[in-house]
Amino acid sequence: MKKIYFLLLFPLFLFSNIEVVTYFPLESNILRKITYNEVSIKEINQKYSNQQKTLTNKELSRFSNAQLYLHFGLDEEKRCFNLLKSKNAKIIEVDLSTNVEKIDNNPYIWTDPLLMRDIAKNIYEVVVKYDEDRKDLYKKNYEAFLDEIDDTFLKIKQRLNSCDTNMIYAMDDYWDYFGRRFGIEIVKKDKSIVNILDLSELIKYTRNFNIRKILFIDSVNKNIELSFASNLNIKAVENDIFQNNWQSIEDGLTNNLIK
Repeated sequence: MKKIYFLLLFPLFLFSNIEVVTYFPLESNILRKITYNEVSIKEINQKYSNQQKTLTNKELSRFSNAQLYLHFGLDEEKRCFNLLKSKNAKIIEVDLSTNVEKIDNNPYIWTDPLLMRDIAKNIYEVVVKYDEDRKDLYKKNYEAFLDEIDDTFLKIKQRLNSCDTNMIYAMDDYWDYFGRRFGIEIVKKDKSIVNILDLSELIKYTRNFNIRKILFIDSVNKNIELSFASNLNIKAVENDIFQNNWQSIEDGLTNNLIK
């Protein structure tokens, strides 16, 4: 009876999906580009937040059978790995930014389309290592994703070539990689009200370098960003690099720059 029971279960063991934990949907969607539905994915958060998340024992139990934890190396993601490890000692941490050249340890690498190739390679290599039976499928999907990345890069480059945006203000360092890739200088500004004594010089600087926009990410209070833009007579552009779809992030940013 035991032998029959084992034989019935054997196909389940043979073809069971590996289980992967991600921190937020963007990571899950990139993972699916290569694995489709061949990997079981569980997310810690439905949207990225840099606020510390308290994981209850019930939530931790959801991830107790996972083999892998994929993340971009953000501080909150690394903190959550330690929590997962306390419940699941065998879970393996996979930093998707491994072997990616960073700007001053800036973790927001996915805003550069060509660095997405490195991210895709990291994902491909790890899923093949832990799910070798599906290697051919993963390789096919991986190569198709590389083509998609290259196509996205070329389309963005062509669109930006037709506009004269060479410099832009930004309230944070979320867009450094995008700026470096496409030759757009990101001028950082503190999240503070512009001092009236500095305003005259700032207006001259803005006009001299033809800076017409300031980038900022979604925030509860937008008064500082809107005040800065109003004082300099430029446009405040909101861009969320943490939304679910990677292409939407790139397309949205490009659209905002060429308008």
